[in-house]
Amino acid sequence: MIYSSLTLRTINTVAKYSPGFPSSFTVKPRAMVFIDGENLAIRYGDILKDSGTSLPSNVIYEPNTYIWAPWFSAYTSMPYDVLRTYYYTSVQGDEAKFRQTEDALKNAGIEAPKVFKKAKGRRSKRVDISLATDMLTHAHRANYDIAILFAGDEDYVPLVEAVMNEGRRVHLRFVQSGLSPALRMKADTYTDLSELVNMYGN
Repeated sequence: MIYSSLTLRTINTVAKYSPGFPSSFTVKPRAMVFIDGENLAIRYGDILKDSGTSLPSNVIYEPNTYIWAPWFSAYTSMPYDVLRTYYYTSVQGDEAKFRQTEDALKNAGIEAPKVFKKAKGRRSKRVDISLATDMLTHAHRANYDIAILFAGDEDYVPLVEAVMNEGRRVHLRFVQSGLSPALRMKADTYTDLSELVNMYGN
């Protein structure tokens, strides 16, 4: 069953203040996760280099391509009902390299990895465009209540504004060193992932 944001608040308020109301009726807000994995991997690499931190054993990381770890997942699951996680990145190489990257992300628990071809020395614009298209399309179709966005570029500000105009909320996750102040101010909430990197990276 699909609930609007207003209905979710109403149900949860009634459940909270009505002692006899079944706890099973408390509904978590529906969320979808959208990750600019290419940029996140670039920033993570910079943090490792600057801090001299070694790569933790529970982190999957391909320089300039992808980064994921269980402690990132903890910042996407509670207190939401996460419907799907989208991960966008690009790679150089042949079809086997594409499949290898997709398999690595799938094995890490990413339901919908999207891997694009990258020209040498440049980021792929298809990462940004595809993320924006998916996030806005799902917002327009009311497929989620909250978008959890792992991104830092100021180019995403118009996307966040458009999603909010559809009545959705945007929770931002990224590292401080690569974050646009304008994007941080526009999002409903922000979590700095730099502390997680420092906490679990030693």
